[in-house]
Amino acid sequence: MNQRTTYVPVKGGMDLVTPAIAINAGKVLSALNYMPTDRGYQRIDGHERFDGRPKPSDASYWVLNFDAGSAAISAGNIVTDGTSGATGEALIDAVVSTGTYGGNNAAGYLILVNLVGTFGDGNDLEVSAAKKSEANGTTTNRGATNDTNDDLWLQDAIETTRADIGTVTGSGIMRGIWYYNGAAYAFRDNAGASAVDMYKSTTAGWVKQSLGFKLAFTSGGTYVVAIGDTITGNTSSRTATVTGVTIHTGTLAAGDATGYITYLTSSGAFQSETLNVGGNVNVATIAANGVAITFAVAGKHRFRNKNFVGATNQKRMYGVDGVSEGYQWDGTTLVPIKTGMTTDTPKHIAAYKNHLFYSFAGGSVQHSGIGDPYAWSVVLGAGEIGLGDEVTGMLEDVSGVMTLYTRNSVSNLYGNASLDWDLRSISDDAGCIEDSAQKIGSPIYMDDRGLRDQRTTQKYGDFLIGTISQMISPLLEAKKKAGVTVTASVRVRQKDQYRIFFSDMSGLCVYFGRGHAEILPFNLGLVIHTVCSAEDSSGNEILLAGSTDGYIYELDAGTSFDGSEVEAWIRFPFNHIGTPTQNKRFHRLSMEMDAGDGVSLSTVAEFDYAGEYQPAAHELDFTVVGGGGFWDEDNWEAFNWDSAVHGVADVHLDGQGVNMSVAIISLATYEEPHTLHGMTIHYSYRGLKR
Repeated sequence: MNQRTTYVPVKGGMDLVTPAIAINAGKVLSALNYMPTDRGYQRIDGHERFDGRPKPSDASYWVLNFDAGSAAISAGNIVTDGTSGATGEALIDAVVSTGTYGGNNAAGYLILVNLVGTFGDGNDLEVSAAKKSEANGTTTNRGATNDTNDDLWLQDAIETTRADIGTVTGSGIMRGIWYYNGAAYAFRDNAGASAVDMYKSTTAGWVKQSLGFKLAFTSGGTYVVAIGDTITGNTSSRTATVTGVTIHTGTLAAGDATGYITYLTSSGAFQSETLNVGGNVNVATIAANGVAITFAVAGKHRFRNKNFVGATNQKRMYGVDGVSEGYQWDGTTLVPIKTGMTTDTPKHIAAYKNHLFYSFAGGSVQHSGIGDPYAWSVVLGAGEIGLGDEVTGMLEDVSGVMTLYTRNSVSNLYGNASLDWDLRSISDDAGCIEDSAQKIGSPIYMDDRGLRDQRTTQKYGDFLIGTISQMISPLLEAKKKAGVTVTASVRVRQKDQYRIFFSDMSGLCVYFGRGHAEILPFNLGLVIHTVCSAEDSSGNEILLAGSTDGYIYELDAGTSFDGSEVEAWIRFPFNHIGTPTQNKRFHRLSMEMDAGDGVSLSTVAEFDYAGEYQPAAHELDFTVVGGGGFWDEDNWEAFNWDSAVHGVADVHLDGQGVNMSVAIISLATYEEPHTLHGMTIHYSYRGLKR
């Protein structure tokens, strides 16, 4: 009979509930580490360790010829240009092509990585200030003369760069990760787990930040102590530069203030005495020396960046952890924020209508005065909202509304200040699981029934029909029964995605680009405890995550799982091509995809629901080779690449049945992710199934 074709665009995400006979052929029965995108299903991007130094995925190598060699340069040596000061790390032992070191005439080439500066022709090449040879020409980026060496040296450069990146010093899980003013900040227990330390990413790696000291005071005059003032002990003569002033009660101008003065360092220990500022004497009274500011252990740090002043360069980083006072950080100094609560340990944070919002135990949501994150007095505009249940999240919406979540309710807060707040209940029986709420279009969060778009909560309430995860409800139910919990979530603006992470190392990627949720699962091999999305100094989105091993990882970076192989597969439904009782012979499968050079994939086809009378399926391998050619690695019929037809790859099939399902399998470390767009099935009809 004549062959026919049918085309299937691959989109729609995973579907575990639609009957097999009715499922859309472009959806997915099972998958791991593929993500739904605007062009189809993409193998997940890699992730790599991060500390502010050059990224492994950006690594390259340079070839530098040398002559007049008198001594060897070994792998790992730092090579310096004796004239220009340029440096590079030797990736391998120097290769000698002619001459000898003993004869002072060895010539050959070096492979350098982490190049800084420019090596000059004829300049001395030194290791630890000792001349080894002379440069013969200048460096050539990726200057290998064959593909084998290029692949080998590039991969070696990536792994060498990766090995230079360090952990956040300390112990236990990562307590927090955030991005502020061009740098990442990581929070981890110290080695003895007695406090949490804060580290900043730099070009030299993670650097521990000084949190400074706080000095409790009562004011004794009308001088207003300000940031930058030098305070001097009237008796001890010790001095310190003020980095912050936090008022608990009263005002400095009235002379009845109590609060904290914070500073980074002092010339010595203060004592019970009064403080002077220049010629202003007895401006404050203190009872003892300042105490070190610390973060308690066992918390989880949550953050907002906000400019409450409106002037340029006044954006600050605000944080809470649920076990310490809230705080403000400006990149250099940390100022604790005292609210007046007896147990002053806010757990969640938001910035709404120019107020700083905190949540406290017992369902209490409190906010500062407008435009002043330090003002927590009612007379200064601060206030409290009671929710009657433990708060699990606060989310500022794009529509000018703030959503307040508890485990069993959802409410919207309208208004501009404490005088006109209007709290409206959205649901009294559908709440939010902590750390699952993100804003992507409308708020997305998880409750006991699954993932929800807040618009569906308003419409349907606490019913399964109101979820956006109906198609994967069996998967979520299995996690719930196994005791798997949510650990973190993040929005990925660049890809219109929401991602949620679980305690079993798995996660879900939800794509909203086609107007409805498309969901696929992934597993990074890490339990993600904290994650953030931000813009780097170039305006590019950056995703950072912390786990249990001390590393901060950049997600969607590189091709591997921090140097480990990425395992991925995706299986499509059994497609009966509109005739569920008609036998067919399946001849060929044409896959449309984007794939870079050297991408190796396998495919497995199953027929007739993989019934027991069907022969065992064979795995077919195919490879995308420079310029887009697929070559048969084994004796099977293999995909053949045709780069002129929008990346169409063909595999010959020989199977019979009423339907066919195909799986694509990928195992790779250094391959660029590929994206599947659609498939064309070539078949011919046989008789009716009897």
